[in-house]
Amino acid sequence: MGPWMTGQAGIQVRIRFMPHHDHQIEVYHAATGRYLGPADLADQATDEQISAVRRARSARSRRLKKDLEASQRERYAAVNHRAASAARRADRCAGRG
Repeated sequence: MGPWMTGQAGIQVRIRFMPHHDHQIEVYHAATGRYLGPADLADQATDEQISAVRRARSARSRRLKKDLEASQRERYAAVNHRAASAARRADRCAGRG
């Protein structure tokens, strides 16, 4: 587990175990080989590490809620049938359609 893992569910990764660090693994993206970050073993995580993961999850949750609220506030003007057909007629008369 690690705070950087929040929202990364479903990606395929490659794990490297470091023999001299038996409490931690290194995580790489499976397709690109890009380093993603370290991960601590969940059953050996300290209270501080667990708190960091919870803070990252709540921050992501706040960002997602904020994005959802912003998308729901976005409004579009209504277009009636006459306006749309008038615009098409104008395009036809101008030779664009």
